[in-house]
Amino acid sequence: MMARTGLSMAAPALPIDPRLARLLDPRSIAVLGASADPAKRGYQAVRALLADGYRYPLYPVNPKGGSILGLPVVRSIGEVPGPVDAALIVTPARTVPALLRDCAAAGVAGAVVVANGFRESGPEGALLEAELRRAVTDTGIRVIGPNTSGMFNLGAGANLVGLTNVPRGPVSVLTQSGNMLLSLVADNRSNGGPGFDIYVGLGNQADVGYHDCLAFLAGHDSTRAVAIHSEGFQDGRAFLSAAAQATRTLPVVLLSGGKSAAGRQSALSHTGAVATSAEVTDAVLRQAGVEVVTRSDELGFVAGVLAISPVPSAEKKVAVLSDGGGHATLAVDALSTRGIPLAELAPHTEQRLRALLGPTAAVRNPVDVAGATDAKPSLFADAVQALIDDEQVGMVIMIGLFGGYHLRFDERLRAEEEQTAARLVELSTTTGTPILVESCYAVYRPSAHDILRQGGIQVLESIDHTVRAAAALIHRAYRLATADERSGLRLPQTAQPRGGTGRLLSEPDGRRLLESAGVATGEWRVVSSAGQAAEAVAAFGGPCALKVVSADVAHKSDAGGVRLNVTAATAAADFTAMLADVARAVPGSAIDGAVVVPMASRGIELLVGVTRNAVFGPVVAFGSGGVLVEAVRDISFRAAPLTVLEAREMIEETVASRLLDGVRGLPRVDRDELARFLVGVGEFAAGVPELQELDLNPVIANEHGLLPVDVRVVLDAALVPTY
Repeated sequence: MMARTGLSMAAPALPIDPRLARLLDPRSIAVLGASADPAKRGYQAVRALLADGYRYPLYPVNPKGGSILGLPVVRSIGEVPGPVDAALIVTPARTVPALLRDCAAAGVAGAVVVANGFRESGPEGALLEAELRRAVTDTGIRVIGPNTSGMFNLGAGANLVGLTNVPRGPVSVLTQSGNMLLSLVADNRSNGGPGFDIYVGLGNQADVGYHDCLAFLAGHDSTRAVAIHSEGFQDGRAFLSAAAQATRTLPVVLLSGGKSAAGRQSALSHTGAVATSAEVTDAVLRQAGVEVVTRSDELGFVAGVLAISPVPSAEKKVAVLSDGGGHATLAVDALSTRGIPLAELAPHTEQRLRALLGPTAAVRNPVDVAGATDAKPSLFADAVQALIDDEQVGMVIMIGLFGGYHLRFDERLRAEEEQTAARLVELSTTTGTPILVESCYAVYRPSAHDILRQGGIQVLESIDHTVRAAAALIHRAYRLATADERSGLRLPQTAQPRGGTGRLLSEPDGRRLLESAGVATGEWRVVSSAGQAAEAVAAFGGPCALKVVSADVAHKSDAGGVRLNVTAATAAADFTAMLADVARAVPGSAIDGAVVVPMASRGIELLVGVTRNAVFGPVVAFGSGGVLVEAVRDISFRAAPLTVLEAREMIEETVASRLLDGVRGLPRVDRDELARFLVGVGEFAAGVPELQELDLNPVIANEHGLLPVDVRVVLDAALVPTY
């Protein structure tokens, strides 16, 4: 099995609470609520620990005393004769807060609270959970749960779930759903996955959260990948920070639930209107290096492949080797859909393959052996060797019947397939080249496939699954190659708004706030009379825009509060008419004057904005602007702050990026300047905790630079300072 693969440089260590480390890797366990009744969890927990060979001190605790399965029962946690790392509490919910305080007084590092009946059950349960949280805060004890399926550490034999015969391996699992664990274990058994290391059922996350566990697993050598199913983060920003650091050495795969329920937030800006929870969640998780999957059947096998496969070179590409043209075409189509390019084989590689496979084989990538392997499956290893030796090839995907030739054609081919599998393992191991195998015979679990899996080559039943795993490996390679150019999302946390009503700043105040943070907003001037408007337009020396300044007018255009192409000769009349239109459209509105800005020369209309996500904090948005914002929804997101590389990536993700290089007579835009502008907006967002939304729409981009035409800043009214 492959060792962890990551950066050659040392990644920064994540801080780990020693009490949490003891809880997750316990060298002593007490079961509070232990029972001699086989029907109760307190009996089943003790039995499971003994059955799994837990070799450290185990203390059943029950006020009645006695013995359970040959172990003496201690009457209280305070009477346990030695230190306790983990307490499994299986008593009713109402007893838990007091028991946690007793555990803390006895020096117990942490507890797993199985009981339900807390906030998930209603108002009374919420009060009980608040009491539990106070016990945690007062004592420092760490708690997994409540309302959890438990946890296990198979390396330590610490099975606090009670699930039997879980295969041990390199994948750790974090989830709030016990059923999700059951699904992953079932998938692992049917697909021949690599097995499990540590599982934590987080339950209500009253204390221990995803980020806590991820920090521990990043330093746990026997974990080589983490599979996460999340229904919500208690501290999403902390998770992003932990993931950004952990993924420098540890692959993390995540499936999130509940995306559709969040819907859209109520927003005063275009940015907030187009920022759905699912879009933002996926974008910022990928920014942190997390491999995001969208289907429940992808989580287990993607994590398994990342755990055991070497990481390909980021500069190299994929070769497909198939024993059927139809399957090869499907594989290439699936790769193309995911934007994964095929390697262009060198002429000498094609000649080598021709000599191996004969005149009927297709030797251009994808390679089709055209029946050459029917009687000699060992040719697969020879062909893979030729492909790996090609300078462009960094990964090989085998598609077809391998492992089933002895079933399809001749039983005597079994030994040759086994020998070929061993050669493939050796090739992958010695060259560091990932090999993925899709086989029609994977469901039969032939011996050749066992050899592949044990050697770090995953065998999958589906072409689509195989290509999805290949995509995850390529994403991993790119992430590792660019790790030093990323923010890591480790800056101090910005305060979250307290849910106050959003206050829309006047445009002049919004521009001043941005400029004070170093974000340029172009030339502009505030005027309060028709005469001042004429003077300002004359001073700018060209056509200008007039925009009303009023705290009572949120949407200026709708109220007649915008005039375009204003000249020095018409400025006074336009100013007067505009204020009259606004007064009619919004009776009683307080009007403070107008902003005068030069009309932008011809350019591309872009959107740049910020929305404050309730889970992940400030998020920068970029995409097509102007009237296209909500109609086209061409937008990408990154959590703030971001780096120049991350800004370039979000630009490239949009359709708008195709317009920036002067196509069809459009002006050429400096992508580096645009990336730096996005970085500046991200720094502004991270440094202004009261910011709810920022909308720069449109930003006119052309060969002269970037000009924010309209500036809308919404602050949390409960936190707004005086600027």
